[in-house]
Amino acid sequence: MSSCEVCGQAGHGLHFGVNSCRACAAFFSYHCKPCRLKKCRAVGMSTSNFQHGRDAVQIYTNSFSRKRKLPQTVELLSGKPHFVLFHSSTLKTKTYVDMSLLMSQAIDIFKFGAEKPLVAKNGLLKLSYGYDCIKKREERQTIEKVTRKEITNFWEHHVLTTAKWLTYFDSFDRLEMDFKMDILKAVWHVWGRLDKMVATALYRTNNKDAKLSEKIIGNGVLTDISLVRVDSNWMSRYSTEQLSYFLNGMRGLDLLHLIDEIQNLDLTETELTFMLAHLCFQYVASRYGGKMSEIMEEFLGELANDLHDYYTKDRMMIRYSGRLMKLLRINKEILENIRLYRGRAEVAKVFDVFHLDFSHPEMFRDTGLM
Repeated sequence: MSSCEVCGQAGHGLHFGVNSCRACAAFFSYHCKPCRLKKCRAVGMSTSNFQHGRDAVQIYTNSFSRKRKLPQTVELLSGKPHFVLFHSSTLKTKTYVDMSLLMSQAIDIFKFGAEKPLVAKNGLLKLSYGYDCIKKREERQTIEKVTRKEITNFWEHHVLTTAKWLTYFDSFDRLEMDFKMDILKAVWHVWGRLDKMVATALYRTNNKDAKLSEKIIGNGVLTDISLVRVDSNWMSRYSTEQLSYFLNGMRGLDLLHLIDEIQNLDLTETELTFMLAHLCFQYVASRYGGKMSEIMEEFLGELANDLHDYYTKDRMMIRYSGRLMKLLRINKEILENIRLYRGRAEVAKVFDVFHLDFSHPEMFRDTGLM
Protein backbone atom coordinates (compact mmCIF):
# COMPACT_ATOMS: atom_id res chain seq x y z
CA MET A 1 0.00 0.00 0.00
CA SER A 2 1.47 3.36 -1.02
CA SER A 3 1.93 6.10 1.55
CA CYS A 4 -0.16 9.28 1.78
CA GLU A 5 1.45 12.07 -0.24
CA VAL A 6 0.23 14.66 2.29
CA CYS A 7 1.22 13.28 5.70
CA GLY A 8 3.35 10.24 4.88
CA GLN A 9 1.15 7.74 6.73
CA ALA A 10 -0.36 4.64 5.13
CA GLY A 11 -2.46 5.63 2.11
CA HIS A 12 -5.90 4.34 1.21
CA GLY A 13 -6.08 4.84 -2.55
CA LEU A 14 -6.91 7.84 -4.71
CA HIS A 15 -8.72 10.75 -3.09
CA PHE A 16 -9.36 13.86 -5.21
CA GLY A 17 -6.72 12.64 -7.66
CA VAL A 18 -3.91 11.93 -5.14
CA ASN A 19 -2.79 8.86 -3.17
CA SER A 20 -3.68 9.81 0.38
CA CYS A 21 -5.08 8.55 3.67
CA ARG A 22 -8.75 9.01 4.57
CA ALA A 23 -7.94 11.60 7.26
CA CYS A 24 -6.18 13.95 4.82
CA ALA A 25 -8.94 13.41 2.27
CA ALA A 26 -11.53 14.36 4.87
CA PHE A 27 -9.58 17.45 5.86
CA PHE A 28 -9.27 18.52 2.24
CA SER A 29 -12.98 17.96 1.58
CA TYR A 30 -14.12 19.81 4.71
CA HIS A 31 -12.80 22.38 7.18
CA CYS A 32 -9.06 22.06 7.91
CA LYS A 33 -6.07 24.08 8.97
CA PRO A 34 -4.65 26.28 6.18
CA CYS A 35 -1.23 24.61 6.29
CA ARG A 36 -2.69 21.16 5.64
CA LEU A 37 -4.98 22.47 2.90
CA LYS A 38 -2.00 24.15 1.23
CA LYS A 39 -0.04 20.91 1.22
CA CYS A 40 -3.04 18.99 -0.16
CA ARG A 41 -3.15 21.37 -3.11
CA ALA A 42 0.62 21.38 -3.48
CA VAL A 43 0.70 17.64 -4.19
CA GLY A 44 -2.09 17.98 -6.75
CA MET A 45 -5.42 17.42 -5.00
CA SER A 46 -8.41 18.91 -6.79
CA THR A 47 -12.11 18.73 -5.96
CA SER A 48 -12.75 18.13 -9.67
CA ASN A 49 -11.06 14.72 -9.32
CA PHE A 50 -13.52 13.15 -6.85
CA GLN A 51 -13.57 9.33 -7.25
CA HIS A 52 -16.98 7.80 -6.58
CA GLY A 53 -15.75 4.23 -6.91
CA ARG A 54 -12.50 4.37 -4.97
CA ASP A 55 -11.21 1.71 -2.56
CA ALA A 56 -13.37 0.85 0.42
CA VAL A 57 -12.97 1.81 4.03
CA GLN A 58 -11.88 -1.10 6.21
CA ILE A 59 -14.88 -2.65 7.96
CA TYR A 60 -15.66 -5.75 9.96
CA THR A 61 -18.47 -7.88 11.31
CA ASN A 62 -18.48 -9.87 14.52
CA SER A 63 -18.49 -13.15 12.65
CA PHE A 64 -15.07 -12.45 11.09
CA SER A 65 -11.60 -11.74 12.37
CA ARG A 66 -10.86 -8.00 12.33
CA LYS A 67 -7.87 -8.71 10.11
CA ARG A 68 -10.23 -9.59 7.26
CA LYS A 69 -11.42 -6.77 4.97
CA LEU A 70 -14.97 -6.47 3.67
CA PRO A 71 -16.35 -3.99 1.11
CA GLN A 72 -18.66 -1.18 2.17
CA THR A 73 -19.93 2.16 1.00
CA VAL A 74 -18.68 5.35 2.64
CA GLU A 75 -20.97 8.25 3.51
CA LEU A 76 -18.70 11.16 2.78
CA LEU A 77 -20.91 12.95 0.29
CA SER A 78 -22.42 16.40 0.79
CA GLY A 79 -25.41 16.45 3.10
CA LYS A 80 -24.47 13.25 4.92
CA PRO A 81 -22.42 12.63 8.05
CA HIS A 82 -18.79 13.38 7.31
CA PHE A 83 -16.73 11.48 9.85
CA VAL A 84 -18.78 8.48 11.08
CA LEU A 85 -18.61 5.48 8.75
CA PHE A 86 -20.94 2.46 8.63
CA HIS A 87 -20.96 -1.02 7.22
CA SER A 88 -24.59 -2.02 6.66
CA SER A 89 -25.18 -5.74 6.90
CA THR A 90 -27.95 -8.20 7.67
CA LEU A 91 -29.49 -8.38 11.12
CA LYS A 92 -27.57 -11.59 11.72
CA THR A 93 -24.33 -9.65 12.09
CA LYS A 94 -23.51 -6.41 13.83
CA THR A 95 -23.02 -3.16 11.97
CA TYR A 96 -19.54 -1.81 12.53
CA VAL A 97 -19.50 1.93 13.25
CA ASP A 98 -16.09 3.48 12.61
CA MET A 99 -15.48 6.67 14.60
CA SER A 100 -11.79 6.94 13.66
CA LEU A 101 -12.14 9.92 11.32
CA LEU A 102 -14.22 11.75 13.89
CA MET A 103 -11.55 11.14 16.53
CA SER A 104 -8.88 12.42 14.15
CA GLN A 105 -10.92 15.57 13.64
CA ALA A 106 -11.24 16.04 17.41
CA ILE A 107 -7.49 15.62 17.89
CA ASP A 108 -6.86 18.30 15.31
CA ILE A 109 -9.28 20.65 17.10
CA PHE A 110 -7.31 20.13 20.31
CA LYS A 111 -4.00 20.75 18.52
CA PHE A 112 -5.28 23.90 16.88
CA GLY A 113 -6.89 25.18 20.11
CA ALA A 114 -9.16 28.14 20.69
CA GLU A 115 -8.89 31.47 18.93
CA LYS A 116 -6.00 33.55 20.23
CA PRO A 117 -5.65 35.98 21.83
CA LEU A 118 -8.74 35.45 23.98
CA VAL A 119 -9.31 38.23 26.49
CA ALA A 120 -11.27 37.12 29.57
CA LYS A 121 -10.34 37.37 33.21
CA ASN A 122 -10.86 33.73 34.18
CA GLY A 123 -11.55 30.23 32.90
CA LEU A 124 -15.31 30.35 33.42
CA LEU A 125 -15.70 33.48 31.32
CA LYS A 126 -13.49 32.02 28.58
CA LEU A 127 -15.69 28.92 28.46
CA SER A 128 -18.74 31.18 28.37
CA TYR A 129 -17.31 33.10 25.45
CA GLY A 130 -16.57 29.85 23.65
CA TYR A 131 -20.11 28.60 24.16
CA ASP A 132 -21.52 31.83 22.78
CA CYS A 133 -19.31 31.57 19.67
CA ILE A 134 -20.38 27.99 19.07
CA LYS A 135 -24.11 28.59 19.47
CA LYS A 136 -24.08 31.52 17.05
CA ARG A 137 -23.20 29.09 14.25
CA GLU A 138 -26.32 26.94 14.70
CA GLU A 139 -29.22 27.38 12.29
CA ARG A 140 -32.79 26.42 13.19
CA GLN A 141 -34.47 23.71 11.12
CA THR A 142 -37.48 21.47 11.67
CA ILE A 143 -37.65 17.75 10.92
CA GLU A 144 -40.48 15.23 11.08
CA LYS A 145 -38.44 12.03 10.75
CA VAL A 146 -35.23 10.93 12.46
CA THR A 147 -33.08 8.41 10.59
CA ARG A 148 -29.53 7.15 10.86
CA LYS A 149 -28.37 10.23 8.98
CA GLU A 150 -29.81 12.64 11.55
CA ILE A 151 -28.59 10.65 14.54
CA THR A 152 -25.09 10.41 13.11
CA ASN A 153 -25.09 14.13 12.43
CA PHE A 154 -26.01 14.71 16.08
CA TRP A 155 -23.12 12.52 17.19
CA GLU A 156 -20.68 14.45 15.04
CA HIS A 157 -22.05 17.80 16.13
CA HIS A 158 -21.90 17.07 19.85
CA VAL A 159 -18.43 15.49 19.70
CA LEU A 160 -16.84 18.30 17.69
CA THR A 161 -18.73 21.09 19.46
CA THR A 162 -17.78 19.75 22.88
CA ALA A 163 -14.15 19.44 21.75
CA LYS A 164 -14.10 23.02 20.49
CA TRP A 165 -15.75 24.30 23.68
CA LEU A 166 -13.21 22.56 25.92
CA THR A 167 -10.32 24.31 24.13
CA TYR A 168 -11.46 27.61 25.63
CA PHE A 169 -10.56 26.36 29.13
CA ASP A 170 -6.85 26.95 29.72
CA SER A 171 -6.55 24.28 32.42
CA PHE A 172 -7.93 21.70 30.01
CA ASP A 173 -5.73 22.96 27.19
CA ARG A 174 -2.61 22.25 29.28
CA LEU A 175 -3.45 18.55 29.66
CA GLU A 176 -1.72 15.82 27.68
CA MET A 177 -3.60 14.65 24.59
CA ASP A 178 -4.52 11.27 26.09
CA PHE A 179 -6.30 12.97 28.98
CA LYS A 180 -8.07 15.35 26.63
CA MET A 181 -9.36 12.53 24.47
CA ASP A 182 -10.50 10.45 27.44
CA ILE A 183 -12.47 13.43 28.74
CA LEU A 184 -14.06 14.08 25.35
CA LYS A 185 -15.01 10.43 24.84
CA ALA A 186 -16.79 10.51 28.19
CA VAL A 187 -18.60 13.85 28.15
CA TRP A 188 -19.74 14.58 24.59
CA HIS A 189 -23.17 13.04 25.13
CA VAL A 190 -23.46 14.41 28.69
CA TRP A 191 -22.75 17.92 27.39
CA GLY A 192 -25.36 17.36 24.70
CA ARG A 193 -28.10 16.40 27.18
CA LEU A 194 -27.99 19.70 29.02
CA ASP A 195 -27.33 21.73 25.88
CA LYS A 196 -30.53 20.38 24.28
CA MET A 197 -32.58 21.20 27.37
CA VAL A 198 -31.27 24.74 27.50
CA ALA A 199 -31.85 25.22 23.76
CA THR A 200 -35.44 24.02 24.15
CA ALA A 201 -36.01 26.36 27.11
CA LEU A 202 -34.69 29.29 25.06
CA TYR A 203 -36.89 28.30 22.12
CA ARG A 204 -39.98 28.33 24.36
CA THR A 205 -39.01 31.69 25.82
CA ASN A 206 -38.64 33.23 22.35
CA ASN A 207 -41.75 31.53 20.93
CA LYS A 208 -44.76 32.03 23.18
CA ASP A 209 -46.89 29.71 21.02
CA ALA A 210 -44.39 26.84 21.27
CA LYS A 211 -45.93 23.50 22.16
CA LEU A 212 -44.66 21.52 25.13
CA SER A 213 -44.06 18.60 22.78
CA GLU A 214 -41.63 20.63 20.66
CA LYS A 215 -37.99 20.01 21.53
CA ILE A 216 -34.56 20.89 20.21
CA ILE A 217 -32.85 17.54 19.66
CA GLY A 218 -29.41 18.76 18.60
CA ASN A 219 -27.61 21.32 16.46
CA GLY A 220 -30.61 23.65 16.29
CA VAL A 221 -32.92 20.91 14.99
CA LEU A 222 -36.52 21.23 16.21
CA THR A 223 -39.07 18.42 16.23
CA ASP A 224 -42.42 17.60 17.77
CA ILE A 225 -41.67 14.53 19.87
CA SER A 226 -45.34 13.52 19.88
CA LEU A 227 -45.40 13.30 16.07
CA VAL A 228 -41.84 12.59 14.95
CA ARG A 229 -41.20 9.31 13.13
CA VAL A 230 -38.04 7.43 14.04
CA ASP A 231 -36.30 4.85 11.86
CA SER A 232 -34.40 2.50 14.18
CA ASN A 233 -34.01 -0.46 11.82
CA TRP A 234 -30.33 0.32 11.32
CA MET A 235 -29.52 -0.21 15.00
CA SER A 236 -31.85 -2.97 16.18
CA ARG A 237 -34.39 -5.58 15.16
CA TYR A 238 -36.69 -4.25 17.88
CA SER A 239 -39.31 -1.55 17.30
CA THR A 240 -38.78 2.09 18.19
CA GLU A 241 -41.37 1.76 20.94
CA GLN A 242 -39.50 -1.17 22.48
CA LEU A 243 -36.20 0.68 22.27
CA SER A 244 -37.57 3.67 24.19
CA TYR A 245 -36.98 1.76 27.44
CA PHE A 246 -33.25 1.89 26.72
CA LEU A 247 -32.90 5.20 24.86
CA ASN A 248 -35.27 7.66 26.53
CA GLY A 249 -32.48 8.72 28.87
CA MET A 250 -30.25 9.84 26.01
CA ARG A 251 -33.25 11.46 24.33
CA GLY A 252 -34.05 13.31 27.57
CA LEU A 253 -37.69 12.28 27.58
CA ASP A 254 -37.63 11.43 31.29
CA LEU A 255 -36.36 14.89 32.17
CA LEU A 256 -38.70 17.17 30.23
CA HIS A 257 -39.78 18.81 33.49
CA LEU A 258 -36.25 20.19 33.87
CA ILE A 259 -36.79 22.32 30.77
CA ASP A 260 -39.48 24.24 32.65
CA GLU A 261 -37.13 24.74 35.60
CA ILE A 262 -34.34 25.98 33.33
CA GLN A 263 -36.75 28.36 31.62
CA ASN A 264 -37.98 29.73 34.95
CA LEU A 265 -34.42 30.26 36.19
CA ASP A 266 -33.67 32.50 33.17
CA LEU A 267 -30.01 31.48 33.20
CA THR A 268 -27.24 33.84 32.23
CA GLU A 269 -24.61 32.49 29.83
CA THR A 270 -22.10 32.38 32.68
CA GLU A 271 -24.44 30.30 34.83
CA LEU A 272 -25.21 27.97 31.96
CA THR A 273 -21.50 27.55 31.26
CA PHE A 274 -20.86 26.68 34.89
CA MET A 275 -23.66 24.10 34.78
CA LEU A 276 -22.26 22.49 31.63
CA ALA A 277 -18.73 22.36 33.00
CA HIS A 278 -19.81 21.16 36.44
CA LEU A 279 -22.01 18.42 34.94
CA CYS A 280 -19.27 17.19 32.58
CA PHE A 281 -16.39 17.27 35.05
CA GLN A 282 -18.44 15.62 37.80
CA TYR A 283 -19.34 12.84 35.40
CA VAL A 284 -15.71 12.34 34.36
CA ALA A 285 -14.55 12.23 37.99
CA SER A 286 -17.09 9.55 38.91
CA ARG A 287 -16.51 7.52 35.74
CA TYR A 288 -12.71 7.35 35.77
CA GLY A 289 -11.63 7.98 39.36
CA GLY A 290 -7.92 8.04 40.22
CA LYS A 291 -5.72 10.71 38.66
CA MET A 292 -8.53 11.87 36.40
CA SER A 293 -10.74 12.49 39.42
CA GLU A 294 -8.02 14.63 40.98
CA ILE A 295 -7.76 16.70 37.80
CA MET A 296 -11.53 17.17 37.69
CA GLU A 297 -11.59 18.31 41.31
CA GLU A 298 -9.02 20.97 40.45
CA PHE A 299 -11.14 22.07 37.49
CA LEU A 300 -14.28 22.24 39.61
CA GLY A 301 -12.51 24.20 42.34
CA GLU A 302 -11.24 26.74 39.82
CA LEU A 303 -14.67 27.18 38.26
CA ALA A 304 -16.36 27.47 41.67
CA ASN A 305 -14.04 30.35 42.54
CA ASP A 306 -14.76 31.99 39.19
CA LEU A 307 -18.50 31.66 39.75
CA HIS A 308 -18.14 33.21 43.22
CA ASP A 309 -16.38 36.21 41.69
CA TYR A 310 -19.09 36.45 39.04
CA TYR A 311 -21.90 36.53 41.58
CA THR A 312 -20.24 38.78 44.15
CA LYS A 313 -18.35 41.20 41.89
CA ASP A 314 -20.17 41.27 38.56
CA ARG A 315 -23.74 40.80 39.79
CA MET A 316 -23.27 42.07 43.34
CA MET A 317 -25.04 39.00 44.76
CA ILE A 318 -23.71 38.23 48.23
CA ARG A 319 -26.34 35.59 48.95
CA TYR A 320 -26.40 33.35 45.93
CA SER A 321 -26.36 29.92 47.57
CA GLY A 322 -30.09 29.34 47.02
CA ARG A 323 -29.84 29.99 43.29
CA LEU A 324 -26.68 27.89 43.00
CA MET A 325 -28.40 24.96 44.68
CA LYS A 326 -31.13 25.07 42.02
CA LEU A 327 -28.52 24.86 39.27
CA LEU A 328 -26.73 21.96 40.93
CA ARG A 329 -29.97 20.11 41.61
CA ILE A 330 -30.69 20.03 37.87
CA ASN A 331 -27.23 18.59 37.23
CA LYS A 332 -27.72 16.03 39.98
CA GLU A 333 -30.96 14.82 38.45
CA ILE A 334 -29.30 14.43 35.04
CA LEU A 335 -26.49 12.35 36.57
CA GLU A 336 -28.98 10.20 38.47
CA ASN A 337 -30.88 9.58 35.24
CA ILE A 338 -27.65 8.48 33.55
CA ARG A 339 -27.06 5.96 36.34
CA LEU A 340 -30.63 4.68 36.00
CA TYR A 341 -30.19 3.91 32.31
CA ARG A 342 -26.80 2.31 32.94
CA GLY A 343 -28.63 -0.65 34.42
CA ARG A 344 -30.94 -0.84 31.42
CA ALA A 345 -27.93 -0.89 29.11
CA GLU A 346 -26.77 -4.06 30.86
CA VAL A 347 -30.15 -5.63 30.11
CA ALA A 348 -29.75 -4.62 26.45
CA LYS A 349 -26.40 -6.42 26.32
CA VAL A 350 -27.85 -9.61 27.77
CA PHE A 351 -30.66 -9.72 25.20
CA ASP A 352 -28.52 -8.42 22.31
CA VAL A 353 -30.94 -5.55 21.69
CA PHE A 354 -28.61 -3.45 19.54
CA HIS A 355 -26.71 -4.85 16.56
CA LEU A 356 -24.01 -2.16 16.61
CA ASP A 357 -20.29 -2.61 17.11
CA PHE A 358 -18.22 0.54 17.65
CA SER A 359 -14.58 1.26 16.87
CA HIS A 360 -14.52 3.35 20.08
CA PRO A 361 -17.04 1.68 22.42
CA GLU A 362 -15.95 3.81 25.38
CA MET A 363 -17.59 6.80 23.66
CA PHE A 364 -21.01 5.18 23.88
CA ARG A 365 -21.04 4.12 27.50
CA ASP A 366 -24.13 5.59 29.18
CA THR A 367 -25.77 6.47 25.86
CA GLY A 368 -28.06 3.45 26.06
CA LEU A 369 -26.30 1.83 23.09
CA MET A 370 -23.52 0.17 25.11
